[in-house]
Amino acid sequence: MCPTRENISDYRSLTPEQWERARQQILGRAHAARARALRELAGAVVHPLQAIVAGAVAERKAAARELRALDDRTLRDIGVNRSEIDWVVYGRDQTRLRDSTIAAKRCRQRPARAGSGTRPKPINKHAA
Repeated sequence: MCPTRENISDYRSLTPEQWERARQQILGRAHAARARALRELAGAVVHPLQAIVAGAVAERKAAARELRALDDRTLRDIGVNRSEIDWVVYGRDQTRLRDSTIAAKRCRQRPARAGSGTRPKPINKHAA
């Protein structure tokens, strides 16, 4: 006779074999409940992450769509060629931004400093 949930409450009257079977059943139910809880927890964690990723993808698609809608002059003003739109939106390479910053600094007009330009060399009065 295999013990059931109802008669397990009186565990003192069980034989060692019945106790072992009851123990295995209890452990089996505990493992199944643990597995269910872990699946539910994983679903609760993964679902919001999937929503975040889907939102980021949607934002990038919208940004690419908006950039494609701009005319060439506006794109040139923000420093992007039409052929670079996908690369700018989806790429993670920072060298382009660094290189464009360096180029912009080189092209910038620098104001003349006071005293710059050609100066006459001082005359050395003590030279013989």
